[in-house]
Amino acid sequence: MPVPTVDVVPRTTTVRGHDGLKLAATAVVPVGEPRCTALLLHGEGADRDQGGFYGRLASELAGHGVASLRVDLPGHGDSEGAQEELSLSGLLNVISAGLTHLRENVAPGPAALVATGLTGGVAAGYAARRGDEVANVVLYNPLIDYQEHFADSNPAWSGGFLGAEAGRALLADGYLRVSDTFVVGRAMLNEVFWLQPRGVLPVITAPTLVVHRAGPSGAPVSSSRSAVEALTCPSRLVEIGPPVEAHWQAPAIRVTTEWLLGSR
Repeated sequence: MPVPTVDVVPRTTTVRGHDGLKLAATAVVPVGEPRCTALLLHGEGADRDQGGFYGRLASELAGHGVASLRVDLPGHGDSEGAQEELSLSGLLNVISAGLTHLRENVAPGPAALVATGLTGGVAAGYAARRGDEVANVVLYNPLIDYQEHFADSNPAWSGGFLGAEAGRALLADGYLRVSDTFVVGRAMLNEVFWLQPRGVLPVITAPTLVVHRAGPSGAPVSSSRSAVEALTCPSRLVEIGPPVEAHWQAPAIRVTTEWLLGSR
């Protein structure tokens, strides 16, 4: 692990979304010229601190000269918008807006994409489509197979069609509840049948690290293993298992810092 050499200067800021939403964000910038930059994307139902993990990660990265920006997704944390309006294509625009903010306000050039859960597959898709903007990729427990997760393995669905009871709930409420902190609307439910990140994994050129069981995960480890097998870029899979699993933040931060600095 490199030795930290600089101080940390965090600040609250606002990222302007392509659709006009104001997205709450925190920038953590080292004193002096950053060695590189990173955009941190939290998982579904969380906020930009990702249960405290992203704050700790950002401080560690800044101590090694890496500037970071972490953003509340629309309908999450302090950002504008509603969760039920969230879509996968909308998340791609969140990434675009965050990277633009980094280039215009922190440092020019490509940045690292660091994503958890739901945003993992979207980050992979963005890296495949706009590789010139992405220096490297780190995915924690990435959700890659959206159709499988939201529809195929959900008893409310059958043969790709939403059941009558769930359909009535979606019509009445405008969303379906996935967890205590996350709901999905009609737009995303339609997208999961057509936007498949797994199909673009071989196109990614940025060095990619996948860390599985970095905190609670709805994605099976088999998904992460097969995702890394599909990558053709420099890649690595790190599986955090028991007894380390209960104290996953430290090893996850260590391998992430080494990856971002060593893969440049």
